[in-house]
Amino acid sequence: MKKVLLLLCLTAVFFSCKNNEPYSLEYTHRKVIRLQVDPNEWQYSNIDNNNYFIAPFKIENLDYNVYQNGTVQVYREWNPDTQNAAQMQLPFIRLKEEYLGDDENGEQIWVNYTESVDFEYGYQYLNLVYTVSDFNYEIDTKFVPEQMYFRVVLMW
Repeated sequence: MKKVLLLLCLTAVFFSCKNNEPYSLEYTHRKVIRLQVDPNEWQYSNIDNNNYFIAPFKIENLDYNVYQNGTVQVYREWNPDTQNAAQMQLPFIRLKEEYLGDDENGEQIWVNYTESVDFEYGYQYLNLVYTVSDFNYEIDTKFVPEQMYFRVVLMW
């Protein structure tokens, strides 16, 4: 009886084993698109409230099939194509502080804010969106975001 039970257990273990090989990318399609946004390319929304900067792109590879059945990942890059390259997946959110100088009493003036970059996409377009939590760019109308680099990865 013990041998029959052992045989049944071994049979169950044998048939329940799965193939643990990594998933093959043979049938996965992937397209990587590099984007650069220069300071003069950021467009100010100029709406009544909650202003932001936007950088729109036409992405022809972002077709109906990718939109409905695939996925879109966007990464902000620093120092692309160098030994010091780094990237972070969007949304990119960073706490920042900035020294503005000293007041009339010699006290240091610092401002704290949160900088964020995110994106939205649809059929053949992708919009990169830059916002800052203090909305100081509504007061400092000469402000524009810095040059930024991005990697867009389409998978379907």
